[in-house]
Amino acid sequence: MQLIKRAFRTLLYFLGGSAALLILLWITISHWVPVVASHYLPKPLKLSFSEPRISYGQLDIASISITANNCTLVQLNSTRFSVFPLHAIVDGLDVKTECLSALEPTNETVNEPINIAEFIDNLPVFSLVINNTNIQPWSDYQGSIWLRKNQVNSLQFDFRGDNLRLSSLITAEHQLVIKDFSAYLPEQKQTIELFGDVQLPLMANQFPEKGELNAYFKLINPEKFLLAEFGWVNGQGVLTVKDTETQEELLYLPWALSPSNIQISQGKWQWKEADIPLQGGVNFQVDNWDKTLSEMVFSGRVNMLTQAKKGKANIVLTLPATKIDLLDTNINFSLNGQVKYDDMVLDINLPAKLSGQLAAPKISFLSSSLLRAYGRLSETLVLNEVRLPLAGTSLSEDGISGRLQAILKVKEQYWGDFDIHLDGKANKFALDKGKWFWNYWGNANLPSLSANWDIKGNGSWQDTLITLNSLNTGFDQIQYGLLSMRAPRLQLSKPLVWQRDQNKANFNGKLQLTSERMQFGTESYLPRITLNADLSGKSPAEFQLKGDLSTKDVGPIVIFGRWDGERLRGEVRWPEQSVTAFQTLIPADLGIELKQGKLFSQAAFSITPEDGFIAGGHWRVENTSLWLKDGELSGLDFVLPWRLKQSTWTLGAKAPVELRIKQLNNLFELTDIKADLSGSYPPTENSPLKLTNVGFKTLGGEISMDLLRWPQTQAATIKLRQIELSQLFTILRVSQFAVSGKVNGELPFYLNNPEWIVKDGWLENSGPLTLRLDPQFVDSIREDNISAGSAMGWLQYLEIKRSRTDVNVTNLGMLKMTTILEGYNTQEKKKREVHLHYQHEENIFQLWRSLRFGSSLEEWLEKNL
Repeated sequence: MQLIKRAFRTLLYFLGGSAALLILLWITISHWVPVVASHYLPKPLKLSFSEPRISYGQLDIASISITANNCTLVQLNSTRFSVFPLHAIVDGLDVKTECLSALEPTNETVNEPINIAEFIDNLPVFSLVINNTNIQPWSDYQGSIWLRKNQVNSLQFDFRGDNLRLSSLITAEHQLVIKDFSAYLPEQKQTIELFGDVQLPLMANQFPEKGELNAYFKLINPEKFLLAEFGWVNGQGVLTVKDTETQEELLYLPWALSPSNIQISQGKWQWKEADIPLQGGVNFQVDNWDKTLSEMVFSGRVNMLTQAKKGKANIVLTLPATKIDLLDTNINFSLNGQVKYDDMVLDINLPAKLSGQLAAPKISFLSSSLLRAYGRLSETLVLNEVRLPLAGTSLSEDGISGRLQAILKVKEQYWGDFDIHLDGKANKFALDKGKWFWNYWGNANLPSLSANWDIKGNGSWQDTLITLNSLNTGFDQIQYGLLSMRAPRLQLSKPLVWQRDQNKANFNGKLQLTSERMQFGTESYLPRITLNADLSGKSPAEFQLKGDLSTKDVGPIVIFGRWDGERLRGEVRWPEQSVTAFQTLIPADLGIELKQGKLFSQAAFSITPEDGFIAGGHWRVENTSLWLKDGELSGLDFVLPWRLKQSTWTLGAKAPVELRIKQLNNLFELTDIKADLSGSYPPTENSPLKLTNVGFKTLGGEISMDLLRWPQTQAATIKLRQIELSQLFTILRVSQFAVSGKVNGELPFYLNNPEWIVKDGWLENSGPLTLRLDPQFVDSIREDNISAGSAMGWLQYLEIKRSRTDVNVTNLGMLKMTTILEGYNTQEKKKREVHLHYQHEENIFQLWRSLRFGSSLEEWLEKNL
């Protein structure tokens, strides 16, 4: 009995101690399990989890994590386990692949390969659900996972996300079936779909015995729907890619697999880019593929054939037998050959070396690396040569480093030959990162401008700061049509700086354009011209311009502008100054000499690629006087509002241009001259140029014109009112006779009539007229002819009561006048009425030249004496 009691007590102690131990282990499970797990996990991985608890028959752990050097590799949130049935639910799984770089290499021997069929068959019936999976850096492909095994299928796997879907299963015959696979690539904006089946190998280190996979995907540019087929049996297979619309085979890669070798031989590919057919072959081999990556040997060759006007061309990418070390890559390869397109040829000779980590390699271009292109770019432009020497240059994820050179030689049929050089040095340069310093120079011969051009300067690009330190470019001369410039030159008066960082964006600099002389025609010119421009803003697409243009006596003309990336707009202000500053613009043969007066101008402008140049403003001229070859003009005043759009000038859009001149002394003295101008130039039927309200005083009367329209649809009528004939004949210096009295008239005036300048014009007396003949003139006639002298006596003093003259002038200047006079001679004893019919013809152009000679002599004496 005592023995039974003792045994029972011992059993109670054991059960109590076991229960206490189990309780202690349960309470401290979050402390000792990570310690045990650390002996089995690769260094430096560590396991940690929160205190587990039992809830509704499930084991609930709020957080489970695996870290490597304070980097969380795996994080499971809210994990719940149940045993009957075996089931697990995880609310969230986060994986950071960047933490894998912290894993330390291991020298442990590889265990026996896993028997895949045995492993799958021994799995119990279970279910695993992960509601949200987020694997960095592929956060675009988040989704839920459902992994399960039941009595029907050995293993099933489903993934559902916005951009990625996968549904697959392993059958009882150990065949992997991919029922649905769809991946959307956000950056490429295309979807890839795949399906197929694979017979799983017996062991994990063996390749599947047979399989067939098919993938559909769409290219965006150019838009194509493609089908990729990958099938194999007993270590041999083919990968093909077809265009589903044309059924063209774009890629054909036959491959063979041996225990230690993978070989692609006699592969072919073809493609059409911009209607250019491209094709080539592929040969690739991997030796020792069954060993570790560092022991594998890779080699291959890919070529591309092109054909154009200059014949066929071939370019080859060659990879010699090479081992790959992921951490210390040392791969030599070369790209050699030619590419031909249309009438262009590209020569490529690029021996290169790949070094560094394979995930972030560095490409170094070896000695003799060169890109060279030449050929005809268009009917008028020939690329003689462009050379890009790349020897000593390297390219990595940090950017490009080494010497950067470029030589460009082109010939343009109209403009001429250009030769431009660029030479600089880069240090880990990429867009807005690293440093690049450069020098540039060049020259050109431009027959169309009769000019030689040159350029020289230097600059740098350091991180986000671009600086153009110097620029000196220009021509020895420019001659184009009637315009010529002597030694025009553009220089930087302050370095041009562009800070591309958006937080401190800045763009500024100063330019100066000079020309020793600007010639218009043979005699009009401006002396040395200087244009200063100050640029300030955020970028070349957004800046303000402030400048001034001046010559020896003209200006400064102030210019304000703003460029917003699409439109250059601004205004120009010409301060008030004397008109004598423009004397050099007036050819000497015009005989115009500016005496005095003031000028002011202001304009606004806009320039866009769509609308071209648009401008508008006004000119104001006040109290201007000038000498003319045939006279003198004084008191000139006008305000000229204008607008220029699409090469059309609009004058006086809101109100006509009012031209006012106090006095014009030519052969005749004209006073109170006025004219209004409006319309467009060049003029059209719908928008003609109109001269209205024209009038002036002369010869004691007035001459006016209501409308002169261009293009002319009807004659412009010149009206004469109260013109004093005595003043007219005095100016004409007629000595044989004199006429006094006033006349009126109308002269229909034509601009573009093929025959007439004046047609059907008339003059009539306004009141009585008096005709007096010089007595000596009459006596000389009487001496020669008594009867004619008697008739002339009737006309020696004639009071005219009616006078009518019909006037016509041809476009050659031939004046024809037919005159009818009715009057009587009051000095005769008997009043005899006189009826006179008279015709006269004379070239008025020749008459004018003969009459103005005397006036010109008088004006010359007045100006010079």
